[in-house]
Amino acid sequence: MKQAGIDGNTKLLAIIGDPITQVRSPEIYNPRIVKAGVNAVLQPMQIPTATFDDAIKGIMAIGNLLGVVVTYPHKERVLRYADQIGRIGQAVGAINAMRREPDGSWTGDMFDGAGLLGALASLGQTATGRRVLILGAGGAGSAITMALAAAGAAMIGVFDLDANRAAELAARVQTHFPVCCARTTEPDVTGFDLLINATPVGMAPAFALAPFRGALHAGLTVIDIVPKPETTSLLALAREKGCPTANGAAVVSGQADAVLAFFGIGSSEAPAQAKLPSLETRS
Repeated sequence: MKQAGIDGNTKLLAIIGDPITQVRSPEIYNPRIVKAGVNAVLQPMQIPTATFDDAIKGIMAIGNLLGVVVTYPHKERVLRYADQIGRIGQAVGAINAMRREPDGSWTGDMFDGAGLLGALASLGQTATGRRVLILGAGGAGSAITMALAAAGAAMIGVFDLDANRAAELAARVQTHFPVCCARTTEPDVTGFDLLINATPVGMAPAFALAPFRGALHAGLTVIDIVPKPETTSLLALAREKGCPTANGAAVVSGQADAVLAFFGIGSSEAPAQAKLPSLETRS
């Protein structure tokens, strides 16, 4: 990978988490930053939960800091340090990126769902008017569901083995995005045109088939957010049936483009939240 040059004018993006050794974001983001011709670098920082508040205040005081990318377990905890929060962050109740504005205030939003919109864009598709079946109402499923609702999905059926969690997510969608019809459902693909696996089913070593019922067909787009393997059992079956498909790598790529666009790096046309409704200021 081409390395970013570091000098006295270099701007810093911090990615914070605990642990942090597992993150691959620098390998994905820094080549994009170099390609964009921006003198900046994404730097991992391990912030233990016990010292989070002191650490985040210190990081936010750094003069050449562009902003912060947030990973586990700090996405909810960092919310209170943002002065303005985008609609997806408000709806999810967590953020994974926060930037410093020219007036010194901080704006945060959640981009875990933006990657899904980017994966759709890689297929030449959008969320507008879609009938979506999403498997999994956890953190990733919640962010994806909110992003799809904000981007114009007509209907979202939510399935989770924990029926209460699925019901809670559907209710939150209706509260924040009432134009979108959200409801709990059985994992039957009949009547849907977009199937999303937001569960870990399909990851090594099991390579199990994500839980769904009904017949896959060429009019159904299938996206599996599992990062590895690149082709899960679900995607292999979907391709056999002629479905347009996208894998976890496409989701990660879409999220990287959206997050960097949020920081003013790369294309302003990056698919995701650039065209979503305006920010809400915290009270």
